[in-house]
Amino acid sequence: MVYALLAIITILGSYFAFRYFSILYSLREVTKDLREIQKDLTQNQILHLPIPNRDLRKVMCSFNDTLEGIRKERQKYEKREKDIQKQIENISHDLRTPLTVILGYLKLIKKTVKELNMNKDLAEALEIIEQKAETMKNLVTQFYDFSRLNAGDYGLTLNNVDISRTLRESLMGNYQVLEQSHLEIEINIPERPIWVLGEGTALERIFLNLLQNAGRYANRFLHISIHEDEKNVSILFANDTNILSEDDIPHLFDRFYMQDSSRSQGGTGLGLTVAKSLAEEMEGTLEVNIVENEASQPDSDNIVICFKLSMKHI
Repeated sequence: MVYALLAIITILGSYFAFRYFSILYSLREVTKDLREIQKDLTQNQILHLPIPNRDLRKVMCSFNDTLEGIRKERQKYEKREKDIQKQIENISHDLRTPLTVILGYLKLIKKTVKELNMNKDLAEALEIIEQKAETMKNLVTQFYDFSRLNAGDYGLTLNNVDISRTLRESLMGNYQVLEQSHLEIEINIPERPIWVLGEGTALERIFLNLLQNAGRYANRFLHISIHEDEKNVSILFANDTNILSEDDIPHLFDRFYMQDSSRSQGGTGLGLTVAKSLAEEMEGTLEVNIVENEASQPDSDNIVICFKLSMKHI
């Protein structure tokens, strides 16, 4: 009788021990699967129960239903996002053509007014209209570039680019932007070629956006320089500012982020976002930091920020 009781206790103990360790093993395996799924929720993965268990199976079914719901919501969100980006791209494209025509006619009218020595007030009015139209064209271009980059439609072909020449030409081409900024500008660009992996038009776009950003936010100076090592070439745009604060710096690349003071200047908050995306499309990086001990007046509210574009050295 005692032996029978001990046998029953042993069997029950073994059964419950097996149940306990099998559940523990199953939970560990499920936890491992969950961690893998969390790394990429876009993959169509589900949880599997290593050892049959009715109660755990119900829990697994609930988890899998939740995962399926998350994936469906994510797919809906991505589709809505792509649709919105495509709409922005189409609208921006449709606006660019009439704006180009308007600017062409304005230049023609300005030339005629100047040649015929007509009313000075009319000439000034045409100048203002042209500036506003150029601003509008720039905003539309930023929306267009942003939507194409997000949709993966930009399609850059990378090749060897002389970045020192590209930067010099960009500065010469945007002389008006620099002149209107009234900044103390210091430029340190080597005369010799410096070759990087990139795309010329995209680099020009990045430089333009950085120059426009300095025009909006810089207070006294803008320093532009190139530094290189065996692997990378860095282009630095450093300027002081009393408009931005340290709290603004981490958000400068966020889309549509901008200080209220720059809205009146025709900004969209997309210029730096587009610049960073273009840099990444060329396998480079664009970052911003606060520079310590830079030339700024003591006891002032100015901070000095530096944008660093890094490209692969060829």
